[in-house]
Amino acid sequence: MSGNGHGLRPPTGAQVLLLTPFDADGAIDERSLASLVDYVIDGGVDGIVGLGTTGEFFTMSVDEQAHLMALLAGIVGGRVGLTFGVGNSATSVSIALAQHARALGADCLMLQPPYYFDHTPASVEAHFTAVAGAVDLPLMAYDGGGGIELSVERVRRLNEQAANIRYVKMSVVDPAKVAAMRVGAPAVEALVGDENMLLMGLRHGAIGSTVGWSNVDPSAIARIHRAFEGDDLAGARTILLREVVPAVSPCITAKNGWIRSYKEILAAKGVIASPATRLPLTPLDPIRKDEVLSAMRELSVL
Repeated sequence: MSGNGHGLRPPTGAQVLLLTPFDADGAIDERSLASLVDYVIDGGVDGIVGLGTTGEFFTMSVDEQAHLMALLAGIVGGRVGLTFGVGNSATSVSIALAQHARALGADCLMLQPPYYFDHTPASVEAHFTAVAGAVDLPLMAYDGGGGIELSVERVRRLNEQAANIRYVKMSVVDPAKVAAMRVGAPAVEALVGDENMLLMGLRHGAIGSTVGWSNVDPSAIARIHRAFEGDDLAGARTILLREVVPAVSPCITAKNGWIRSYKEILAAKGVIASPATRLPLTPLDPIRKDEVLSAMRELSVL
């Protein structure tokens, strides 16, 4: 691993927002976690982002989050870049997680605004700068995390106050905002956080993507990046429109059901043992599950 701020790998290209496999009793399934990591790396991803929303960090205790970080650091073993989400509404907890991530050799941290209570500009900036000041690692601000948008001006101010706030994950579906970010906060690199605007975001200047579909079809997302990097815009578009957009669509037809949908597909593929999610995420109803898996068979994902 990189460790101690040396040889850090930037979160460019295909960064997978890794799911966290659980067993039927709700415990972290370490064997399935290792299988999933191998699957996405073999599929060509450039980096792994653990403990994002897709990883259900919001269902875990702080001790479990710290344990999952250690598991992932060991399983990844330096094969690709590693980013850890350290989001919490308590700044002190985010700092503790950030310091733990650094000790494990993380390359980058991801942080969203506090989910609860105070979203005033001063409070949000204090939260980000306190975490950024506690570690000598690059930090990726999360625009759209928990439905809280960060303006271009806010991101610029964060970078001015803490130079290691160098990246922004943009999940708000507004590709033109990527271009605005490049102009308005030029010291901060953008990553696309939504599959549907992947290509447009890259064309507007994003350096990579952080999307959940990379769990299910890492090859497709990686090939989009490789085609784009090779100036094959038509090829990148073909992969996105034929392999990604039609497959993602049935998984996102109900709010918050996409995590379970992705897990159902991966369980059906044999990558993970169980599609279990933790409450408050609930199983898909039988019709929806059948439609999701049938669509994946129709699209040759299964």
